[in-house]
Amino acid sequence: MNDWEYEELFEAVNRNYNNYLEQNLTDQLALARTSYDFETVRKEGILEDIIVSTAMGEIILSHQIVFIGNLNSIEELLIKYNPNELSGLISSEDLADLTTRINNVLISLKELPVDYNSFIRDVNKVEVK
Repeated sequence: MNDWEYEELFEAVNRNYNNYLEQNLTDQLALARTSYDFETVRKEGILEDIIVSTAMGEIILSHQIVFIGNLNSIEELLIKYNPNELSGLISSEDLADLTTRINNVLISLKELPVDYNSFIRDVNKVEVK
């Protein structure tokens, strides 16, 4: 992780998401925009991809429902998580924390209701006719 510190990346994802919420976007739209904003970071390496996906998963846990696309993309990456592959890329303390966070996300996501409608709209901008 050349450009980010471990906790700094989690904080950046959450700060970005919260900034969108402060602009009165819905939680789903704020999440979608945050995901888009961090797409380049995810491509920097497997560790960055895992951290961003974990942070997004933690954000989703605060929602009442999870979109199927978000669920699938997060689970697909995090299920394949192997801490041995990341050994040496971050400290052992951060690796242990990441493992705990990933396990929590994977377990807790299964408890949320799933929305199979992939259409995201900003309800604040819907015209009433």
